[in-house]
Amino acid sequence: MGIGIACVSGKGGVGKTTTAINLAAALAEGGRRVLTVDCDPQSNLTSGLGQDPYALTTSLGDLLSGRVAARDAILATGWDNLDLLPATPDLTAVEAELPTGLHRETLLREALAQDGVRLAYDFILYDTPPSFGFHTVNALAATDYVIVPLQMSGFAVRGLKEVLRTVLLAQGRLNPELRVLGIVPTFVNLRTNFSRQLLGGLAELAGLRVFESVIPPTVKIQETSLASVPITAYAPGSKAAAAYRALADEVVRSV
Repeated sequence: MGIGIACVSGKGGVGKTTTAINLAAALAEGGRRVLTVDCDPQSNLTSGLGQDPYALTTSLGDLLSGRVAARDAILATGWDNLDLLPATPDLTAVEAELPTGLHRETLLREALAQDGVRLAYDFILYDTPPSFGFHTVNALAATDYVIVPLQMSGFAVRGLKEVLRTVLLAQGRLNPELRVLGIVPTFVNLRTNFSRQLLGGLAELAGLRVFESVIPPTVKIQETSLASVPITAYAPGSKAAAAYRALADEVVRSV
């Protein structure tokens, strides 16, 4: 059964979607069967894997609304072993269309359990909105683990507490087996005292793993969002590609 990993952050611009895309691509490059699930109406994961969100006729919104089955919404990408359950901007309206009740918060989990979808993959990676609303909660109910991409800034570190509070609530109400797999430091410039000091401080957080693989702030990663290609394919020999491959290896050893 596919191991679920949700990339979660309450703050935008921390490399959350970039981490979801490139961790998935690195896992797929290593021969794992990977499904990526775009839970964010901004649809950046969808566009980052080569799809135009405005041209899609079927997406996660249709799945949550019960109009299609998961297998009919999943798309192949241009890379081996890597599939996508896409989002469109219409995902914003889905919550309002659904009847009230606790069942709403487990719709994604239930949909992916049907027709052997979870069994078809080794990993399922969820990209969530930079908030803790309906779509993030659905991802937390469906996943096994949470990864927290954390930018090297004081604001992001303070926001970590809200991420952990939300995970704790999801554990209690929806998913008792949910665990935080670790923190992925992003935009790390080890040549600056600030990044080194902040990285050292993260390592002292009780009970939380900090991955050894840190993501550098490179122009190549910024270019991938425009090219709609994972870094492992866009610049396979780059330091950023090496960092995400190393992160994928750490993840595999950790789950």
